[in-house]
Amino acid sequence: MSDFKHSQENIPYHVFSRAVDGKPIFREKEDACHFLFQMYTANYGSPPSNLRRRHIQQAVGQLFAGEDIPETFYTKRHESLVHFLSFVQTVNHYHFLLLPNIENGISLYMKKLNTAFAKYFNLKYSRRGTLFESRYKAIPIETEAQLDAIIRYINVKNPLDVYQPGWREKGLKNAKEGWSFLFEYSFSSFPDIFGERNSKFLVSEPVRSQFIDRESIYGKKPYEEFLKQSFYKEEDAFQEILLDKHV
Repeated sequence: MSDFKHSQENIPYHVFSRAVDGKPIFREKEDACHFLFQMYTANYGSPPSNLRRRHIQQAVGQLFAGEDIPETFYTKRHESLVHFLSFVQTVNHYHFLLLPNIENGISLYMKKLNTAFAKYFNLKYSRRGTLFESRYKAIPIETEAQLDAIIRYINVKNPLDVYQPGWREKGLKNAKEGWSFLFEYSFSSFPDIFGERNSKFLVSEPVRSQFIDRESIYGKKPYEEFLKQSFYKEEDAFQEILLDKHV
């Protein structure tokens, strides 16, 4: 990790939102891809309303590959509202590690994203009403210990919930397979930060390295062991990170 020396105006936030009653919102791969597409486009503008499913899948594939998507796929209206440092999608919720890029960037971004995805989901599944529980939560990450903990929480613990539901109580049945799954699971930033993927979903390296030092990660077994600690215990810092605070 890099030195955690940032002003209160330049700190990351753990942002998360859950579906009402814990119901699945990423029922199919198409739903998860649609969310990723909206996650990207909401940060800069908006997509056209008539974009076809194959175009969205094409765009997500290009973003995974680190490529720019065609200008016809979305209208860029402003600079990025937030910088993404980490993300993960599970079955019924998502977690982000965000750095605001403009004043009120997180609140503006989250309103756009949750509104857009709820509209898509309700239309596809012929439902009405609120999709997400109350308001999203955003917790400031103010210490090095919190930063280390939340990076593991988002990039390791939550993807493993997809790999083996209930593993936190029962333990992983196969830690080696679980570790491999983290590199293969597309809907998190683990492959970008700790693997070879270099997608467009995360902010570029100069900004990201202020908080997650990529050079200190590659080829260093102690860091791998640090990540694998998440397999076996909860970190005390989570109690502070996961407090019920809002911004």
